Amino acid sequence: MFIAHVKQDGGCDYTIACGETIWWLKAGTREAAIEELKDKIIGKMEMPDCEYYEGYWAEHRLSSVTLFEISGQTIIPVDKWYDEALKFARETRSSLNEEDERAELERLKKKYGD
Repeated sequence: MFIAHVKQDGGCDYTIACGETIWWLKAGTREAAIEELKDKIIGKMEMPDCEYYEGYWAEHRLSSVTLFEISGQTIIPVDKWYDEALKFARETRSSLNEEDERAELERLKKKYGD
């Protein structure tokens, strides 16, 4: 499994959001991944105009591409993490409120008796 980190100078456009993105590649080998990138970046020559290519060329020219070989992927359960953090915050707030209420109760007991 391969991915490529792609950078483009010159800011944001519709092809690459703000000049950086990740491309997931279909290739199974490093050599095939490089060829896939070359095809995607340079593209195919348009005939009969032999100077025009379809890929990331001219105004969409890339400044750098870094190829990474990935040994696996893990989907991170961020929604679960957010839910757990919110639950922990609510429980902590509830516990602190209860401590404050008990301290107030003890203060009132001392002031007014049982």
